Amino acid sequence: MAGLTETLENHGEKIKLLIYFVVMIAVAGPLFLTLGEAWRDSHFIRPIIISLDPILSITLAQFASFAFGTFLGLLVLLTLDPKKRVQGILLWVGTATALAALSSIGLFLPNLGLGQNYGWVAAGVVIGVLLGGGRKLTEVQTAEAREFRRSALLLYYVLTLVVVVGLLEYHIQYPEVFTVSQQGLVLHAVTPSLSVDTSGIFTNLLMSGVFVVTLGRFVKYDSDEQFFVLGPRGSGKSLFLVGAYLAALEDAESRDSDTPLNPSSDLMDLVGTLDAADSEAGWNVDSTGAQDIEDLSFQFIDGTVFPKNIGVSSLDYAGEYLERLPDVLMNPDQQVDDTTLQRLAERVQGADTIVLLVDVERYHNNEKLGIEPYFDILNVASGKDIILVATKADILADQFREQQSLEAHQYFDDFREFTNETLRENSQAVRTLVQDTSGAKIHPVYYQTKVTDDGERVPLRDRNGNTNRFGFDELLKKLR
Repeated sequence: MAGLTETLENHGEKIKLLIYFVVMIAVAGPLFLTLGEAWRDSHFIRPIIISLDPILSITLAQFASFAFGTFLGLLVLLTLDPKKRVQGILLWVGTATALAALSSIGLFLPNLGLGQNYGWVAAGVVIGVLLGGGRKLTEVQTAEAREFRRSALLLYYVLTLVVVVGLLEYHIQYPEVFTVSQQGLVLHAVTPSLSVDTSGIFTNLLMSGVFVVTLGRFVKYDSDEQFFVLGPRGSGKSLFLVGAYLAALEDAESRDSDTPLNPSSDLMDLVGTLDAADSEAGWNVDSTGAQDIEDLSFQFIDGTVFPKNIGVSSLDYAGEYLERLPDVLMNPDQQVDDTTLQRLAERVQGADTIVLLVDVERYHNNEKLGIEPYFDILNVASGKDIILVATKADILADQFREQQSLEAHQYFDDFREFTNETLRENSQAVRTLVQDTSGAKIHPVYYQTKVTDDGERVPLRDRNGNTNRFGFDELLKKLR
């Protein structure tokens, strides 16, 4: 069971994609055979298209070639989108399956006359690229990820329209209301009468529904997810955001991802300050002053098959704001004179997930953890997800090494359990916090440190001044 769970966690996206693809291929063949028969016997849509010939001198084959080219143009853009490249490739396979099914009954490709109408196909491709947002291809690379969301949306609408109209043509029987002549459409005076052919209607509706729903999931861009970090004064919010950002940066580099992380200037200032220190330097990062506030934020991409943007942010504020925050959250209509406090409340309200920090250094020094405001915040934020993080866990990592003769970063799962047991068993406040978050696991993060002769913990740096950080990679997986 554990192996199955691990497989689903590591390859869940690929398994989901495979299921979607198998369903689409299984449904596309028989569904498009049905749509092909509907087109061949059409008494409404097909005559309208044929009427374009005497009016605009556009034959049925030319119109179909142009429409096919437009579809291909949209599909090309979807394939060029880094977030939808895999889906785009698989949709090419699905398109080939549908074309093969239609060709087997002598429809579409055999009737296009591509030798004479290749220009219409090319024109359609150009129009499809333009409609789908292809102008982005000529733009200089910007700080935003290059996406072609419009092309995905148009593909979904076009294919859904084809399926819906095809079903109506197949199952609804109506009198011939017009014919096509050299002069155009000729209307007939008929008595309105409609009938429904129920033969196979349940199967066709089921196949159509499965196809449209699966296609929608295939081309859908998952909405962004926002994480907001809260913590008492001096709990390590700044260093936490720096560590999380550097872990996301290293992950992006390892995957050769060119999607910008868009770190805020305040965050990059902290990164530069921490990075500029020499091998013997301390933290070089001071606590935020009472009147200061820093906007620390970045984003990263979760997933490779169904990727979505994840934003991680915090306002690095003085601790007094945390104590006043619950009152503002519990009384949203209350007028707040302090713009910083109002801004903090808005960010908490706009977040999908709140990350609550527990300061291990305070626990180790037998000080109040300063997490009392969390409980009122949890009462207000009942619909949000909560993640608990233990900062400055290097203190517990030392204890873990002493008690179990193991390095925390090498046996991180065991260390995480050790952290949870230690904090829950020795702190009533932490135990209550875990209980109020439905038994949430506490995730430890830390910088590797050493103790100076003065008893101060400072980062253990290599000869280039770089710090060693642990738990942040695992945390990013938890955020996904």
